[in-house]
Amino acid sequence: MHCLKVFLYDFGGEIKYPENLSFGKDVEIIRIKDISTEETRKAVEKALETDQVIFVGPSHRISERFFHDPNIKYVNAREQVAWVGHNPEKIRDLIQGSIDKLRSSSKIEKKRFPIKYKSALVIGAGIAGLETARQIANSGYKVYLIEKKPFIGGLVARLDRLYPAGTPNSHVLYPLINEVVSNPNVEVLVNTEMLEADGIVGDYTVKLRTKGNVVEGKLPKKCEEVCPVVVEDKIIRKAIYYQPTYPEAYGIDFDSCNKCGNCVKVLPELTLGESEKTLHVGAIVVATGLKGYDAKRITEYGYGKYPNVFTKLEFERKFANGFIKPKSVVIVNCAGSRDKNHLPYCSRVCCMLGLKAAKLIKDTAPETEVFVNYIDMRSYGIFEEFYNTVRETYGVKFVQGRPSEILQDAEGKLVVRCEDILLGKNIEMKVDCVVLMTGFVPDKETFEKLGIYSSGAYPVEYVNSTYSIDSNPRGIFIAGSAGYPKDVAEILINAANAPGGVIEILSKDYVENKTPTAKIDSKICAENNCRICITACPYGAVHMKGEEVTVSEEVCMGCGICTATCAAGANQLEGFEEKGMLAQIGGMTKQGDIIAFMCKWSSYNAADKAGHERLTYPENVKIIRIPCTGRVSSQMILKAYESGAKAVLVAGCPPDACHYFTGNFKARKRITALKEMLKQFGIDPATLALEWIGKDESKRFVDIVTGLNGKK
Repeated sequence: MHCLKVFLYDFGGEIKYPENLSFGKDVEIIRIKDISTEETRKAVEKALETDQVIFVGPSHRISERFFHDPNIKYVNAREQVAWVGHNPEKIRDLIQGSIDKLRSSSKIEKKRFPIKYKSALVIGAGIAGLETARQIANSGYKVYLIEKKPFIGGLVARLDRLYPAGTPNSHVLYPLINEVVSNPNVEVLVNTEMLEADGIVGDYTVKLRTKGNVVEGKLPKKCEEVCPVVVEDKIIRKAIYYQPTYPEAYGIDFDSCNKCGNCVKVLPELTLGESEKTLHVGAIVVATGLKGYDAKRITEYGYGKYPNVFTKLEFERKFANGFIKPKSVVIVNCAGSRDKNHLPYCSRVCCMLGLKAAKLIKDTAPETEVFVNYIDMRSYGIFEEFYNTVRETYGVKFVQGRPSEILQDAEGKLVVRCEDILLGKNIEMKVDCVVLMTGFVPDKETFEKLGIYSSGAYPVEYVNSTYSIDSNPRGIFIAGSAGYPKDVAEILINAANAPGGVIEILSKDYVENKTPTAKIDSKICAENNCRICITACPYGAVHMKGEEVTVSEEVCMGCGICTATCAAGANQLEGFEEKGMLAQIGGMTKQGDIIAFMCKWSSYNAADKAGHERLTYPENVKIIRIPCTGRVSSQMILKAYESGAKAVLVAGCPPDACHYFTGNFKARKRITALKEMLKQFGIDPATLALEWIGKDESKRFVDIVTGLNGKK
């Protein structure tokens, strides 16, 4: 018969246990002498083969060093009972709570993801994609590098120079391209986009669509001459054109091509049709680069209305190629950025791009008068010197103030109206050209195809969570400016992170989950169909798959935020299921207790520190360790009151420092709403507290629970 085994460790008599511990015939008490011995480890592992296990002794933080099975439940009898001078009988209540939780919880099965395919797909062949492909291929793995445009090189290939040094892009780009395309492990597919992707880490199925084909080595100029479609693409070109990157061929811009077939008559090997291809890969990297905000939406600046209002790339291409030779230019930084009507955020690199445009003009035509409109100059790192050089050496004039509108006078001059904050008055500048430094937006379409949902914003939480040691094995990585805007130097540095993760995965036969994950009962979920958990997840791990809400186990971080939002009980976090949590609360709570739900990352450690410092706090405080305050549901709090608690504390990480990004703020919303409800049950809302407690704030923790104990 299966039973439950409780291992007691007393640290050589440091922890005093109640006499005659008894929890029923199916619970066996086992006393051990040393937590760190091989004998103890084997005894616990053997017990786990057939039984449920509770380990009573030091804090979870210590015990988890010796035992790595997620099914073990820990009771902190040292830091939170013995070291704070509480009655040993309190340990009995804590053990009872853990027993009741185990009896009401499902076993957590370890998950292994076999790495079925030792290859990777890299989406986007700009600087980040090229560097990512180079590193993965050099490690011996197959790489499929796809690019939507006819040529690789991305945005950098269309720039003239890279600043602050003013280096021609060829210095960086051409050696990188040559190394990538000459590597036999790399297959480059241009005019190709991902249609859909399905699967998990180690086993992705990806469907691609390629438009036309590439005929390398043949460059008959007549292909361009016979093309009737003229494209205003930063510089004037045809729908079929040549770019000196790769492939060494004429490429067709299918967004502009009318498929007249004239080019095919000149070069019969060309095709204008479409083909689809299915790949099987073990990992995917998104390196789709910078995507500019649509300047036409900033109607007050006249883009698309006045011919000499340009975006940054348009201006650089036309100016560097001699198509325009202005005598005066206004560069508008933050065009549409930091603006509630357009982009509320700063895109980081726009100020630097504005400085670059100013210096490009002065390098080529020093007599040209250049103004830079700005809100704040954000010239971080080495760019501070660049800013000073442009202003002091090159004589670029800086005007602090956002333009209110841009008009065109009868002579064709552009009139920029703005406030000069430093002068304290409104001014007008009449110039030949205006350059809009618009912000950047995420590649929402690609992210959604891959199941990465971030409410239209950059998936910063997804990117940053992969750096956490407790992150489950991701099969999808984000490189370069696809994660958030970066300059070229940052991109090349950042591009080392994604291939490192890919190589680590592909080098293994399988990878294991590091943390329990959320599970969704589709039958229960379908009846409610609320989908609240999708928006609650910070990482996009919860998403729609067909008609069902599902969880990507390799993306889930085990925070439980989504579980707490599910009113139907369809969403459950392994090890912290609602039924088990309610049973634990009911089993450990006595009349007049204070139940403290404390996050394992911050506040729980503050309580442990109070034990190390031998601080004292009320004995009726009983602590439940949780992954995040966002996991604490209203039902859990109400269960504590129902079981006799006089007060409830929910304690998480400091504001803006939640390990799961938004969990503590979601907890705050839930608790604020619950306080209003408590009045209806005759419970004083002041007895429910939400606090942010840092890991070193042991004295503050003591003050908080002591204050709660004084509530009547």
